[in-house]
Amino acid sequence: MKFVFLTIPAHGHLNPMLGVIRELVKRRHQVIVYNTADFADRIRETGAEFCLPPLTLDPVNFRLMKNALTLAKMSVDFSQAAVPALAKAIEKEAPDCLVHDSFSLWGKVVAKMLRLPAVALVPSIAFNLPVLWQAIPSLFSDFRLFISQPRRVWSVVSQYRRIYQENGLTKPPFILDLFANVEDLNIVFTSTYFQPQATSFDKHYRFVGPIIYERGEGELQKAILQSKKPLIYISLGTIYNDDYEFYKQIINIFANAPYRVLISVGRYISIKSLGHIPVHITVAPYFPQLKVLQQAALFISHGGANSINESLYYGVPLLLVPRIQEQRINAARVEELGAGIYFKEKPLTKENLLLAMRKILDNADYRLNAEKVGESLKTAGGAKRAVEEILMYSS
Repeated sequence: MKFVFLTIPAHGHLNPMLGVIRELVKRRHQVIVYNTADFADRIRETGAEFCLPPLTLDPVNFRLMKNALTLAKMSVDFSQAAVPALAKAIEKEAPDCLVHDSFSLWGKVVAKMLRLPAVALVPSIAFNLPVLWQAIPSLFSDFRLFISQPRRVWSVVSQYRRIYQENGLTKPPFILDLFANVEDLNIVFTSTYFQPQATSFDKHYRFVGPIIYERGEGELQKAILQSKKPLIYISLGTIYNDDYEFYKQIINIFANAPYRVLISVGRYISIKSLGHIPVHITVAPYFPQLKVLQQAALFISHGGANSINESLYYGVPLLLVPRIQEQRINAARVEELGAGIYFKEKPLTKENLLLAMRKILDNADYRLNAEKVGESLKTAGGAKRAVEEILMYSS
């Protein structure tokens, strides 16, 4: 069979999908993957064919998308520009099935235009009204934004409707579908145990857990592996990771702490600008995260879905400092299951951060609960189950 994947230029969205792509290729299916040139090598490593989108648009800068209204505007703008050219290109490929990121409105619209079987891949938890209702405390700032800017909201809603109308489609789904783009088959990369309100999702959802695989990220230094101190790993992910003041503060907090500390600062921070770094603290743009987590006692994380999945997969409890609303929902779920702490203290100080850390490290229940979630992720089926569901649906 022939599959076209419309993926998004963000590690947290693409990483779990690469495992599905690799499994399809392994089973001798033809897979064509659209993304930006930055991700070409990683896509080709799976054995799939890489394609640039047939557009002159710059790659989406997700670092600027810090609230739901901005994300929605980006989605409708990109969809309106991308859909006609994408539809022509994909029609020429004549795939048996179109697979798209659940955030990809353009993917859903193209599939409908071409009357193709379509699958949505959900890199985070799945969202519906019961989940959003439960998450109201985490989404308060977004609700306030929507209420305070009705003209911007109406502009996005109107544009959303036009995208369907201009492409000869019937009335679009309810506006919340803009963030979920639900298909007849939706593959969610978490477990039913971790998914909030899991029983509210119907037969069109399959919870297959995260896709964890060796990514060729390199090795950890021997000095890190041989250290007898508890290993604390700190990362804000790959998008919202340019918080210079946060890293400076973290280095000061851990300057005399009895831990081995690894801080991943991404590509936007100059390590030299952070000043003196004590010998027990290592700062780098990136670390081989899966290898780090197999050694870590605690992960201080932004709460992105990938980071949470990988941490809990290895039974590592989390101290969560979310930056955006989706991460706050994730953090609340981790805390609800007893696998970590959602750090809400403002301002962040040495005393309140170390107190939260000690609470996790001194209470074995946090690691036990993290291991319990991890076991649910490991047994959810992974890439093999995802591919079996896709093949069964599209055959």
